Amino acid sequence: MRRVLLLRPGGEPVPGADLLVTHRIVPAPFGIAATRTFDPAGAILVVSSRATVDVLAAAGAVAAFPSFRLVLTAGAGTAAALDGVGVGSCVAPVPPGAVGILAELARRGETGRILWPRGSDADDAAVDELRSRGFDVTTPVVYLKEPLSALDEEILRAFRAGEYDALAIGSLAALDVFLDALGATGPADLPPVRFGVVGPETARLLVKRGFPEPVVPKRPLLTDLIALIALPKEA
Repeated sequence: MRRVLLLRPGGEPVPGADLLVTHRIVPAPFGIAATRTFDPAGAILVVSSRATVDVLAAAGAVAAFPSFRLVLTAGAGTAAALDGVGVGSCVAPVPPGAVGILAELARRGETGRILWPRGSDADDAAVDELRSRGFDVTTPVVYLKEPLSALDEEILRAFRAGEYDALAIGSLAALDVFLDALGATGPADLPPVRFGVVGPETARLLVKRGFPEPVVPKRPLLTDLIALIALPKEA
C-alpha cells in the first residue's frame, strides 16, 4: 500500500492517510444570520461543501433546510453531512460539483430563488451562470478560510524527503498553501508522487495548472479517493 498525504483546509482525518490541515475555518456571523433568516418557501438550497454544513449546524442555522423545495449538494459527502444534521432527501448530481448542480437545475427546468451559502474563497462562475439564466441567487459567506501561518514541519520534512507515495488534494486552496510552505510552484518542484482529487471539476483545474492527470474516484468521497490512490499503480 502507498503512503498517502491528504491536504484539507479543515476537517477530520480520513483512514488510510496522514492529514495536513492548511486553513483555519472561521464562522462569518453576518452570512450565518442571512442564511438563518432566508425564507425557504418555494426556494432551492445549494450546499457545496461539508465545511458549510459544519459551520451552519454549529450555529443552529439548519433548522429551516428541510423546508426548501429542493436541496442540491456538490457531492455524496456533503449530502451525508446534511443527512447527519437532519436534512434528508438531498440530491447529489453527477458529476459532482458546480457542473453537476448547473446541469441538474437545467435538466429539471428550474427557475426562481436559490440560497447558496458558501466560503469566502468560492468561485463566482457558477453563480454568474445561474443569474444569467434568470435565477435570483443569494450567496451569503458563512465562513472564512484563513491560511495557517505554519504547517506541520515534520510532515513537510517527510514529504520533501520522498517518504510519501501519493498526494490526495481535498481542495485547490489547500494545495496552494501546501506549495507555498514547501517553496514550490508546481509539480516539477515536488518529489514524484501520485496525485488524486475527489471530483472531475477539480481534476480539470489541476491539469490546467500543469499537474499530471490525477486519480479520481467514481464516488466523490475522500474515503474512496484514499482507498483508490493507496493502491499500487498497476491496480
